[in-house]
Amino acid sequence: MRLTDLLSLLWQRKLPLLLAAMVAGVLGFVATKAMPVRFTSEGLLLVEARDQAIPELNQIAAAQPLGMQRIRTEADILRSRQLSADVVRELGLDQKPEKEGFGAAIGALIAPVTEWVRDSVASLMSTGPESDQVPGAAPLDKVALAVEGLQKNLSIGVSENSNVVVVRYTADTAEESSNVVNALMGRYINQEVNAKRDTTMQANEWLTERLNVLRQEVDSADRRIQEYRERTGLLETSQGSISTLQLGEQQNRVAVARQELARAQAALDSALRSGGRGSAASEALSSPVVQSLRDREAEIGARAASMAQRLGRNHPDRLAAEAELRDVQRQIGSEIGKVVTSLRREVDAARDRLAEAQSSLTSTTQTARTGAQAEVGLLALTRDADAKRQIYQTFLTRAEQTRMASAQFPLARVISPAVAPYRPSGPPASVVAVFCAFVGLFIMGGILVLRRLTHGAFNSVQDLVQLTGIQNVGSLPALGRGRRNKMPALVLDQGQSGIAETLRALRLNMQSVAGGGPANTVLVTSSAIGDGKSTVASSLARLSAADGLRVLLIETDMRRPQLSQIFGAPWPGRSIEAVLNGETRLEDAIQVDERSGLHVLLSDRSSNNPQALIESRQFAELINRARREYRLVILDSPPVMRVADAVVLSQHSDAVLFAVGWERTSRTVVMEAMRRLPRSMRARMATVMTRVRPGRLDPLGYYEGYAKSSAPDLKRLPAPGA
Repeated sequence: MRLTDLLSLLWQRKLPLLLAAMVAGVLGFVATKAMPVRFTSEGLLLVEARDQAIPELNQIAAAQPLGMQRIRTEADILRSRQLSADVVRELGLDQKPEKEGFGAAIGALIAPVTEWVRDSVASLMSTGPESDQVPGAAPLDKVALAVEGLQKNLSIGVSENSNVVVVRYTADTAEESSNVVNALMGRYINQEVNAKRDTTMQANEWLTERLNVLRQEVDSADRRIQEYRERTGLLETSQGSISTLQLGEQQNRVAVARQELARAQAALDSALRSGGRGSAASEALSSPVVQSLRDREAEIGARAASMAQRLGRNHPDRLAAEAELRDVQRQIGSEIGKVVTSLRREVDAARDRLAEAQSSLTSTTQTARTGAQAEVGLLALTRDADAKRQIYQTFLTRAEQTRMASAQFPLARVISPAVAPYRPSGPPASVVAVFCAFVGLFIMGGILVLRRLTHGAFNSVQDLVQLTGIQNVGSLPALGRGRRNKMPALVLDQGQSGIAETLRALRLNMQSVAGGGPANTVLVTSSAIGDGKSTVASSLARLSAADGLRVLLIETDMRRPQLSQIFGAPWPGRSIEAVLNGETRLEDAIQVDERSGLHVLLSDRSSNNPQALIESRQFAELINRARREYRLVILDSPPVMRVADAVVLSQHSDAVLFAVGWERTSRTVVMEAMRRLPRSMRARMATVMTRVRPGRLDPLGYYEGYAKSSAPDLKRLPAPGA
C-alpha cells in the first residue's frame, strides 16, 4: 500500500480514528488516576577500582576484579538478599500495614475468585482426604515477603566507562524510598569495611608467624657461615679472599712479561730481516744516529750519481764522492750492529722476567687450589643466607603495609545520598492520556489498514485484473464532488481531452470483447450504487454520437432512473415503460440530445414490476429493432447486487461493461456480482475503473489527450420516423 493510499484511507476513516483515540486517552487517564501514588528516590555510590597493593593479602582474600567487571560485581552485592534482609530488619519494613486504596480494593474483589480457583485445583490434584492439608507447613514469613517486595522495587544501575552505581527505590511514601536507599548504601559500606578489617587481621597474624620462622632461619644461616670460616681458616677482604687476590696479581705479571718479550722479539726480528740495510731497517730501528747517517748517505749518493753523469770514470771528484759514500755506509752498518746487540740483550731479559712470573704463578695456583673447595662451600652458605635474609626483609615490608592498610578508606563511598522526593514518580495522567490516545490511534489505524488489505476495495487495475481474471478496457478519473454528472457534458466541451480519448479507446476495445463480432449492444452495469455506471453509459453514448455514430441509450434501470438528471425528464407518456406496454411507439418515445444527436429512451419510473417488463417479448423485440436501426445500443442497468435485472439484460447484450469504483466497493462484493452474471458472459465482459484519483490513473488504460480544442458541431441525426 502506497503512502497516498494510506493517507486517503485514514482521512476517510477519521471519525473511527478520533473515537478510538478519545476512548484510549480517557481509559489511560482514569487508570493513571486510579493507581496508587508511588515515590522514587535515588542515591549515587562511587566504587573506586583500586588494585590491591598487598600481594600477600590476596592469598587470604580473593582478588578483586578490575574495570567494569568490578563495578558489576559490587552492583550484584547491592542486590543480594542478605543485604536486603538487613535493611528490612533495620527499618522495620516487615511491620508495615497492608496497603489500602484502589489496588487493595481490586485485590479484595478478586480474592474470592482466586480462592475458589485455588481450592478447585487443589481438589482435582488431591488423591484423598489426607492430602487436603500439608502437615508441618511453615507459617508465613513476613521478613521474606518484605525482602521480596524490597528487591522487586529496587533498581541498581551501572553504565559503561563509569564507576558510579545508581541505587533507586520506589515506595508508597517519600520517606520510605529515601530511607531504604540510604540504609542500603550504608549497610553496603559497613559490610565492606568489616570484611576488610577481618581480612587485614588475618593477614597480620599469618605474616607475623611467617616472620618469626624466617628470622630463625636467617640466624641459623649466619651461624653456619661463621663456623665454616673458623673451621677452614679462610680470610677474606671486601674484594674477596687473599689467595684469589694473589692469584690475580701473578696472572697479571705473567701477561705483562709476555707482552714485553713479544715486543722485544718483534723489534729484533725486524732488524735481522733488514740485514742492516734499506729502509726497513730505518723503520725498525729508530736510532737518531742511524737516521742522521741515512740522510747523509742519501745526500752523498745523489751527488755521486750527478757526477757520474757529468764526469768521467776516473775523475778525482767522482772517486772522492764514492769513497765518502762507502765510509758512511760502513758507519751505518756499525751502528745497526750495536742496536741489534742491544735488542738481543732486551729479549734475553724479557725471557728471564717471564720465567720468573710463570714460576710465581705456578706456586700461587697450587696454593689457591687448596682453598678452592673451601671457598665453594663458603659461597654456597653465603648465598643461602642472603636469600633467606631477602625473603625476611620482603615479608617485613609487607607486614608494615598490612598494618597501614587497616587505616585506609573503603573502596566505596556515597557521593549523593537519597533525599525524600516531593513529587510522585511516573508520568502525569495527562501525558499517559496523550500516549494512550496515540496508541489507540495507531491500533485503530492498523486495524483499518489490515481490513483494507484483507477485505478492502480495488485500488489498482493490476489487482482488479489479477483477482477477477477479466480484462480492463480503461480507467476514468474522479471529477470531485458536485461534478459527478459533469462528465457527459465534459466530453462534448473538451472533445480532445484525456477522458474523451479514453472513452473512444474503451469503445474500440469493446469490439474485441464481443467474441470477434461487432459489439452492437453493450450492457453497462456495476456491483453496487455509486460506482458511476450511469455516468459511464451516458458519457460513452454522447461521445459516440458526437463522433458520428448512430447511438441509442436505453435506461433499463426503471427503479432508480438517473439519466433524467443529464438529459431532462421524459415526455409524458413517452417512456420505455409506455413503449413496452404498447401505449406509444418507439420513434415517438425516443428523445434526441440537442448537443450530440444522441437518441435516448428514458424511464419515468411508472412500472411496479420492471423485471417483468425486461423479461417480456416486447423488450426482446425492442432490442432486436434497435440492433437493426442503430450502430451502437447502450443499456444502463441497475446494480447486480441490488436486483436481478442485470442478469436478464445480459442475455440481450453482445458485451458487458462492468464499472468498478476505485477504493469504493469491497473486493468480495465485486467478485460476487461477477459470479452472478451468466458464465457464458464472462468471456464477453470487460471492466472499467471509475472515480480514480488523478494521480493514480493507470497509464496503460488512460489517455492524456493530444489537443485542447473542442469537438466540432456535427450534423445531428433525426429520430427514427421523424
